Amino acid sequence: MVSFSGDYNTESPRQKGVNTVNSRSKISFDGAAPGLDPNLQADLRWELAQRIVNSPHFAKSGRLQDFLLYVCRCALENRVDEISEQRIGERVFERPHDYNPNEDNIVRSQARLLRQKLEAYFASEGANEPVILRIPKGGYAPEFIERSIQAPAETAESAASVHSQWRTPVVRCLLAVVVALVVAIITLAWLVAHPKELSSPAPSPPAVSALWSQLFSASLTTTVIVPDHTFAMVQEASDQHIDLATYLRRASRPEHENLRLLEKILRGFSIRRYTTFDGASTAVRVSQLAERFSGRVVVRYARDMSLRELSPGHVVLIGRPLSNLWNEMFETKLNFWFYSDLQRNVIICQNRSPQPGEQTEYLPVEEGAKRTVYASIAFLPNLNNGGNVLIIAGNSSGSQEVAAEFVTNEKLLSAFSDKIRQGADRLPYFELLIRTMTLDGVAQEPEVMAYRVLKQ
Repeated sequence: MVSFSGDYNTESPRQKGVNTVNSRSKISFDGAAPGLDPNLQADLRWELAQRIVNSPHFAKSGRLQDFLLYVCRCALENRVDEISEQRIGERVFERPHDYNPNEDNIVRSQARLLRQKLEAYFASEGANEPVILRIPKGGYAPEFIERSIQAPAETAESAASVHSQWRTPVVRCLLAVVVALVVAIITLAWLVAHPKELSSPAPSPPAVSALWSQLFSASLTTTVIVPDHTFAMVQEASDQHIDLATYLRRASRPEHENLRLLEKILRGFSIRRYTTFDGASTAVRVSQLAERFSGRVVVRYARDMSLRELSPGHVVLIGRPLSNLWNEMFETKLNFWFYSDLQRNVIICQNRSPQPGEQTEYLPVEEGAKRTVYASIAFLPNLNNGGNVLIIAGNSSGSQEVAAEFVTNEKLLSAFSDKIRQGADRLPYFELLIRTMTLDGVAQEPEVMAYRVLKQ
């Protein structure tokens, strides 16, 4: 395997005056000689990059062509220090020299598209390429990986000849008789040892499997969205709720007096990325479960998500609406909803359609070192039924951490699971409200206060 790795750093390949197959780009290298280095032109890896950008998958993606050729040229010319998010933004996407990648994620979003198109190329017209080109996640430096070497033809032929000896009618008949006898003996022995098990039904899968098998699949990625706690503090400091549409515009100018004071004390506070401990710990729990269910997981900060990435796919959404505004996409489907009263500085769980014996609101209760807090868990279909969503919200980090423990702990989840699935292999869609006590910040075992089984 030939690999180029390192920190994010690069410049562009389709520069002014460079004679490539498609030379429409205006990108240029500082100090680079006009035209390509003869050694680069003769490099088989550079030829591979040229074939890729001129394939149908890249035909209408000029920027992605520039992106790929830029990082490949820097890598092949041993200038990996120039393959950085900042430099790619400037050279490929024509951002100003002092632009802030934390506010403008153009490079990260385009890198995801580039990786997808590379996978599509090598799965179709590039299926016979001897070398695979990829951009590993976490960086932008390309890797050129040789495909596995095929076994010699002589070995395959000799194996085929040996295999053919076992295909004569006599040998096949003898093998069939032997196999039938072995199966009969094993079956008879099992029937003698387990006479009662013939009539007993197969046990239901464990509760954790019944839930999480619906949140991992081979065809869909599971995205864990951790809360944007910075944005929650911005709203609390300004006493103003901000909706998802405003959030997606990435507006960061502090217009409120409290925000201006906060920015003065902590310069650049509004663009920093802070999350909560329960958000991070829940992401770890889900990643560990993914290994058990052979799922694919990506962890995303709420501010880096886009509506296009939300569906199709499975989603684990962590945090109350103030810290994770993606809750807003599912608000109309939820009965238990956490609302932050910024004037009273209290987080309320609203029960929109209370049933007999239930409260319309659940508020945290302070009793010295003891505190009563609430959390909700919602399992429902994703937008356009493009997967499933698990939402974990609460009026404290402690309650949200307990909720995450509830849905990943067999002992805690099984009693509730038995109530709602009635012997089925899978859990139906549901909403659940739990209460827990924290003593000096340490949460006790949760108690189920109310739940709803949602219509399929």
